[in-house]
Amino acid sequence: MYLGKDLQVTNNKLTTYFPIRTKDERKEFNWDSILGMVISDLYQIELLDKNFNAFIELCEVEFKQRLDSPEFWSDLKIMYFDNKDALNIAPEFFLYKSEQTDENKHNQRIGKMFSNMLGNICLDSLKPNSLNFLEKIIYDTLINKALNTKLDIKYQGPKEEAFLPFMANSFRQDLKFLSTKQRYFLENFKPFLKLYGFLYTSQLAHNLSRWNQGEPIPVPNYLILDIEKASQERREIHDYGYKQLQQHMLYLFPYLSMSEMLQNKADTMRPLWALAASLEGVVEATNLLNEFAHRFIEERGLNKTIQNQATANDALAQVLKLSRDQFNTGNKDKDDINTNYAKATLKLLCSDFIQHRGAAGATLVINQDYLLLLTNLVIGDNEKLRLNELIKAFEFRGVFFDKQSQAEVVQFYERIGNVERMSDSGDAVYVRKTV
Repeated sequence: MYLGKDLQVTNNKLTTYFPIRTKDERKEFNWDSILGMVISDLYQIELLDKNFNAFIELCEVEFKQRLDSPEFWSDLKIMYFDNKDALNIAPEFFLYKSEQTDENKHNQRIGKMFSNMLGNICLDSLKPNSLNFLEKIIYDTLINKALNTKLDIKYQGPKEEAFLPFMANSFRQDLKFLSTKQRYFLENFKPFLKLYGFLYTSQLAHNLSRWNQGEPIPVPNYLILDIEKASQERREIHDYGYKQLQQHMLYLFPYLSMSEMLQNKADTMRPLWALAASLEGVVEATNLLNEFAHRFIEERGLNKTIQNQATANDALAQVLKLSRDQFNTGNKDKDDINTNYAKATLKLLCSDFIQHRGAAGATLVINQDYLLLLTNLVIGDNEKLRLNELIKAFEFRGVFFDKQSQAEVVQFYERIGNVERMSDSGDAVYVRKTV
């Protein structure tokens, strides 16, 4: 079993499976910095010198050796370096946007979240094929003189088994395809990470509420297009959209910190659902959890009376309930901890996908840029997909549309001209990618 032998009631501390800490509520993410961290893991590379001015000096030497008129360097410096336009030449240049300071720890944790989804996958960087001769010199200088390559980069801390295997698989598949489209990759890498930040967060929250039902599956998470009107009469949108997400956000901090506490600083952290599965039929686990529950009530000063449970599953359910009850005591300062954590999570990782729609209230939405990106990712190496297959692939990634939104999606595709309609049935409607 994955339960720690010497269970201790410690302070609530969340260091695995999710990047936000209780002190991050007022911090904004620097997505440019996050891009560099993911690129470092994706290509297993790092900079020899993180100072961009050092790279400029390398390029100056390289160009002055090649130029008939060395004074032309000042013009090149204005063109590519003064405003850091060189950083848009290739993904490897994102490394210069990544900060490694203590003030940047929250961004580093976001990078780690994506790296955990990436797993042990390492991709070969592809030399851009659309560079002019000046950009080729700048790119070659970076690759040959400014990088350590093929490193085995490891994050400190315990290893984390994937909490959402289905999401990790999609992330790797989509990132692999995206990386083969060089210009599209540069333009869409940040939206790609923001999209998956939302998908991971929402599906993690939803699956925490079903921790005792085995390996996670895509849970209905309904969005509408940003051009649609929201309505409370659309039950799927109302019941399984923002309202559901807001409720399930309250599981993140209590359940994940409790799961970490129960595994007692293990070298490898297992997701809560795997921890639960490992305890089935283990009498020792039932006893440990029952004893832990009584100590937890005493240590937290909770005014509750509980009964010893007969099975490990019930004992774990009771402990998890206590993890939430500790934030429902009537003490405003303490109770606000979890509420503020949930609000911060919605703001920092989901705000691009939330709009307030009058009487309909807050609604989960996806704009046309994200929809087109998701469409291209799903179609991937294929030239086109049937609409029905496309919708199923959206749902596998955690994006659900009701029938009305599906019709709006088709109309959007028709407006941009990437749909082939053989008949009105979904089986005969094909959608082409745009890259």
